[in-house]
Amino acid sequence: MRFIHGLTIGVGIAVVASCAASAPFNDRGADVPNGTGGTGGGFISGSGGSAGGSASGCTSAAQCAPGFTCDLGTCVAPEVETNRGLGDAPPVATPRYVYALNPTAASVARIDPTSLQIEAVPVGAGPVGLSALPKEDAAVVLCVGDGSLSVLDSTTLPTKVTRVSLKRQYSKLSVSPDGKYAVAWPDPSSAPASGAEGIFALVDLVKVRAGTSGAVAERAGGYRITDVVFRTEALVSTALYVFAKSTVSTFDLVTGDALPVRLPLPAAMAADVNSREVVSSADGRVVMLRSTVSPELASFDGTRIDTIPLPEIATDLDLVPDGTAAVAALRSSGSVAYIEVPADLIDPTGIDTISLDGGVVGQVALPPQRPAGGMFAMVYSTTGSAESFARVDLPSGVVTRYALEKQVEEIALSPDGKSALILHHADPATTATDPYEAAVDRDQGFSVFDVATGFWQLQRTGTTRPSRYAFSPAGGYVGVALRDDALKKYQLMAVNLGTLVSTTLPLPSTPLFMGTVPEAPGITPHRVFVSQDHPAGRISVIQLDSGQVRTATGFTLNGEIN
Repeated sequence: MRFIHGLTIGVGIAVVASCAASAPFNDRGADVPNGTGGTGGGFISGSGGSAGGSASGCTSAAQCAPGFTCDLGTCVAPEVETNRGLGDAPPVATPRYVYALNPTAASVARIDPTSLQIEAVPVGAGPVGLSALPKEDAAVVLCVGDGSLSVLDSTTLPTKVTRVSLKRQYSKLSVSPDGKYAVAWPDPSSAPASGAEGIFALVDLVKVRAGTSGAVAERAGGYRITDVVFRTEALVSTALYVFAKSTVSTFDLVTGDALPVRLPLPAAMAADVNSREVVSSADGRVVMLRSTVSPELASFDGTRIDTIPLPEIATDLDLVPDGTAAVAALRSSGSVAYIEVPADLIDPTGIDTISLDGGVVGQVALPPQRPAGGMFAMVYSTTGSAESFARVDLPSGVVTRYALEKQVEEIALSPDGKSALILHHADPATTATDPYEAAVDRDQGFSVFDVATGFWQLQRTGTTRPSRYAFSPAGGYVGVALRDDALKKYQLMAVNLGTLVSTTLPLPSTPLFMGTVPEAPGITPHRVFVSQDHPAGRISVIQLDSGQVRTATGFTLNGEIN
C-alpha cells in the first residue's frame, strides 16, 4: 500500500462567513454506556470543550492528564463520543410491534403501531433490559428485581411469556445475532449484587422457549466485565468473547465447554476499564481495541491478540460495515489512519495516513452500510470551536472540507449513506458582533447534509435542544426530537432529506427514546416512534412524510389513543 497525502478540494457550496471563534459550551445530557446505533435511537449528548485549565506547553501526550492529547503545544480534552442510552432500556421494534418497558408496573407494553392497541405483558420485578429477537415478533426481557429473564413470543396473541431464574441479579443484556443465546451480565460501573465479580449467565434461548432444563449456565468472565461480543459464522453464533478489565475470554458455543480460552489484554489497555475502546464487526469476526492512553491498537481474532503501533494516541476508531477496514482519528496530527483488515494487522507498515491539511480531527462517522458510490468517512471534532467537518473518500484519501455556521456535536449518516444529520453546540458565550450571527451561535440547532451535492441546510431550534433522532427505514426522511424542559416545550422536526426542508410537529411530553417502525403493507414506510416521560407510559407514532402524530398513553390501562 502507499502513503496517501491529503488532498483538499474546493467546497461545492456557497457558505456565509462563519461566526468568530468562541468558548465551547457544555450542555451534557443524562447519558450512560453505548447501546445500539443503526437507523434510529440516537441520543444527542453535550460535548466537552477544550483543555479547560489543563497544562499547556506540552510536547507529547505523556505530559497531559489521562485521556488528553498534546495538540500544537496544548493539552486538549478527550473527544466526547455520543452515548445512546438513558437510565432505562429503550423500546425495541420487531416486524409488527414495538415493545416498551414499564419498570414501575413490572410489565412490558406490546404496541401495535398501526392500530395503537396495547397489551400489558407481565414480567419479573424491575425490568432493566430489553432486546428484540431477529426477524420475529418476540423479545427478551431482563429483570434485576427478581433475577429473571423472560422470552415474550407475540407470534400469536395474547403474548406467551416464558420466564427462567438466573440465580443472581444482573443489569446488562446482550442477545446473539441468531437469537439463540442471551447473556445477562453485571454493570461494570457498579458492584454486583451478589459480590461475585465477573460471573455472568449464558442463557440458551432455544431451551427456554422449549421449556427444557439446563437453559441457564453460569460462567466466569474475569474481573469487571465491560464488553460482550458474539462471533457468528454462516448465520450461526459459534463463540462468545467476554472482555473484562485485563482479559478477554473466548467461550465455545458449539461444544459448550465451561472453561474458556483466556488471554491477557495489552498492558496499556488493561490499566483500567476506561483505557480502551472495543469495536467489532456485526458478525464479531473482526474485533479491534483502541488504547486511550497509548499510541496503539490491538486486534483479536478469537485465538490471539496482536498490537498495532500508531504515531499517536487515536481519539476514535470505527470499522467499515463489512469489517474489511478500520479508520482511526489522529487528532494531534490532523489526520486519519486507514487500516486494511487483515493485511495491515499483519504488516502495520502498510497503514495509510491521510492528512486533512489543517482540518479538525477527533471523531469519525461511517455509513452503516456500504454506499453504492463507495465508502467514505465524515471527520469532525467535539472539542474547540471549529465550525466545519471533512469528508474523506476511502481508500483514495481524497479530502473535501465543508464550512458550517455552528460547532459540531455529532454527525450521523443515514442507512443508505446519502444524507447526514449534523447536531450542533449552542454557544451562549459567542463573541460574534453581528446580532444575527450571534443569535445563530446561541441557538440550539442541527444541519442536514446531502452527500452527493455537498449542500447543507441549517435548522435553528431556539431553546429546544435536539435530544434524539431516527432515520426513516425506507430512507428520505429523518425525525429529530426536541426538548426544552424549562419551558416544557417538546417537538419533533420531520426533515425531508430530498428537499432538506423541516416541518415542526408537536409532542405531548418529554421525549426519551426514538426508533424506527417496521414497514407494513398499505402503511407509509416513513414511520418512527417516540417514547416519552409519563407516569403511565406514553408513546407516539409519527409519519414523517404526512406529519401525522398519533399517541398512546397508559401502558397498563390498555391505552388511551390521542
